Amino acid sequence: MKVYTTYTPSHKIMYDNYFLKTLPDEFDVHAYEIPQECDTGDFYSDGWDKTCYRKVELFYKACEENMGDFFVFLDVDIQFFKNIKDLLLEELGDFDIACQDDITTFSSGQFICRCNDRTLNMFANMKQHYRLEDQTTLNDHIWLCRHKFLSRKFFTFGHTMTKPWEGEDFDLPEDVVSHHANWVIGIDRKIKIMDIAREKYNAMKGLS
Repeated sequence: MKVYTTYTPSHKIMYDNYFLKTLPDEFDVHAYEIPQECDTGDFYSDGWDKTCYRKVELFYKACEENMGDFFVFLDVDIQFFKNIKDLLLEELGDFDIACQDDITTFSSGQFICRCNDRTLNMFANMKQHYRLEDQTTLNDHIWLCRHKFLSRKFFTFGHTMTKPWEGEDFDLPEDVVSHHANWVIGIDRKIKIMDIAREKYNAMKGLS
């Protein structure tokens, strides 16, 4: 199964040291480095909307390339603790798209998609009626296909507290399979929370 992702130069450290190092060896990775149109790489800073539109373009391209099959999209601020391919397919079931539960919305940063006419039409409409960034635009149009949340085994700090992380303690689910460092502002903080989550996972599982 193909997994798609994008990253800017500011996010390459997360792609190299967290995403790629922990992604299970069960995917065909299609990663695209895109221009640094957002100088800081921070959420909603200048140029963020342009960077996020490139993700929407990739959603459409991935769906078109894999008609009759599936693809997974993952942001690079995600780390993995075990295999996820079979679990993603199981949780998708008969739906068209299953996205990480981002509390108030469906996350566009971690999802599995069934490539068919409904999802291709949804992504086409997202390109045509793009608004603010990729996640807002996905949630504007997700009603065009059969959709659902992934379980909270696909963890984000937002499952603990619906505010950006500022150093608060948190617990990982016992059955956690991945950790998405959204609900975190700034690349340095994203790296810090990913390190903390890895330490917590190792301690929980008795790993060194």
